[in-house]
Amino acid sequence: MPRECVESVLRIRVLLVREAGRLDDGNELRRVLRNMAGSCRLFLDRVASHQADQPLGPVAAWGFDSWVFNQALGEFRGQLGVYLQDLVDRYGLKLTDPLAGILPPTPDSTK
Repeated sequence: MPRECVESVLRIRVLLVREAGRLDDGNELRRVLRNMAGSCRLFLDRVASHQADQPLGPVAAWGFDSWVFNQALGEFRGQLGVYLQDLVDRYGLKLTDPLAGILPPTPDSTK
């Protein structure tokens, strides 16, 4: 559901910006959160540039733009996965599915 994805990314971006703003400028977590927020902005910009004059409807109705949305969403998930892996490694976090599913594969992964 493209509309729900966009609304979710908007909410994620607000949360990331708010939490990054609570941290000191030199804080490494602040940097990662701001980078994640930047990935949100990039996704939103890409989706908006192809749907500026149309409401987001069902993917089946998008025609040419459906691949634009899917590509932007895949890139967004990939970028966030890299940032999350950094946080997992840095802070010893444990993620479970479905969120763990966007982490990059390890070199010895069989998936």
